[in-house]
Amino acid sequence: MQRLLHVDVLSVLFGLGTWLCVNGLWVELPLLVQKLPEGWNLPSYLSVVVQIANIGPLLYTMLNTYFPQQVTEKRAIYFVMSFGLTSTILLGLFWDKTTYVAGADHSTALLVLVLFLASVDCSSRVTYLPFMAKFNEIYLTSYFIGEGLSGFLPSIIALAQGVGGNPECRNNTFGNGTEAFTPDPRFSVDVFFYMLFVFTLISAVAFYCMNLEKVMGQAYALSDFAPESKRPGHANNGDRSSISSSGSSCSRSIFEPPRTEPTISGEGDQGDNNNAGRQSGRAALGLLDDGRNDESSLLVGMSKEFFFYLLAMQAVICMLSNGIFPSIQSYSCLPYGNEAYHLAVTLSNMANPAVCMLAFFIPPPNKSSITTTAVLSLLISGYVMTTAILSPSPPLAGETGGEILLILSWIVLVALFTYVRVSIATMLRTRGQAGLFWCGAITQFGSTIGAILAFVVVNYTEVFKPYYPCT
Repeated sequence: MQRLLHVDVLSVLFGLGTWLCVNGLWVELPLLVQKLPEGWNLPSYLSVVVQIANIGPLLYTMLNTYFPQQVTEKRAIYFVMSFGLTSTILLGLFWDKTTYVAGADHSTALLVLVLFLASVDCSSRVTYLPFMAKFNEIYLTSYFIGEGLSGFLPSIIALAQGVGGNPECRNNTFGNGTEAFTPDPRFSVDVFFYMLFVFTLISAVAFYCMNLEKVMGQAYALSDFAPESKRPGHANNGDRSSISSSGSSCSRSIFEPPRTEPTISGEGDQGDNNNAGRQSGRAALGLLDDGRNDESSLLVGMSKEFFFYLLAMQAVICMLSNGIFPSIQSYSCLPYGNEAYHLAVTLSNMANPAVCMLAFFIPPPNKSSITTTAVLSLLISGYVMTTAILSPSPPLAGETGGEILLILSWIVLVALFTYVRVSIATMLRTRGQAGLFWCGAITQFGSTIGAILAFVVVNYTEVFKPYYPCT
């Protein structure tokens, strides 16, 4: 069929809205930790909040399963986009508002709004791809490019914003000592969040246009997803959804997160819904067995040991990449200066979608490539963890070479973690629905354990110590 350029553009803009806000919040951390009462512990709070936000896709899945005619992906997307737009504008207005809780000031408004935004972004895993299934598969590439841009774009804006530079020691107002002074960035945190609102609004407008038959033209797939006028001989049975995601953190169907869920199937035919749901659940658990030892078996073509090896590695890598290291990044980077932290966060955030794009052009993964990459990532993570534990005086702090080494370490570490997650998800995807279910479940399990563990260690022990300049 003829490719329609405007449909490609709309698909890119629609995909842009998937993880834009969560990625934007993360690259803004170098400024937020300077201004909010949680300080260097703020990333550990956000890691836990993002994991809690996975209740969003679970809630949608339950509602879509039991009320498929009322809770469709189209209505769900309109709801989450409206919710996301409201939360983003409120974030720009109230991100610095604090309340006194449990004997200390806390960024209550920020944390609550982040929970809402993360729920919206997490829900895109189970709503956006089923919607894209309505259209010809050639437009999926454009959608994935948009998802990749949801990581690139906030990083580019954050690089343009800057952090104002490293702290300078100046005499305090009392004239009896010095205090740290950090120059202002090129534009404020408020403006950054308002820019995220604008791009989210653009994505919402693109989604609206993609629901107009006169705009989409011949872009619909020749299936039950297409409008009735495009499907001669088929009756309109309502919205139907079927997700097939790779369970990794790239584009949230290949990045992770930022952080992927099990695949879900929700059917619009209510008569068969309960039975189909039960069979789908049994198949996902690898329990559906018709007595034949064929492709329906979970472990066909893959040894039991290798299957559990991949799941164990996925759990460990996700525990580190989605839970532990995001929570301690401030302790690893800030002793080298605000600029080092800023570059490490933004450039490593860009490494994630870059690796996802690269995955389309490199040879398929195998056990050797996954193991080698995982070992390299663990070696580099050892150095990064050392810089965090030795804060406020890590190796080569205050030297240009130390800053460069730290920034490169974070970029390479995130790239290697992403490759391992993508590779494992790719191999488990060949096991069908059951493989994807366990990949998503283990991904969430590892990420949650890592976030909770890091939160407890960072906030309730003295393992990680902040650096206070000019003291």
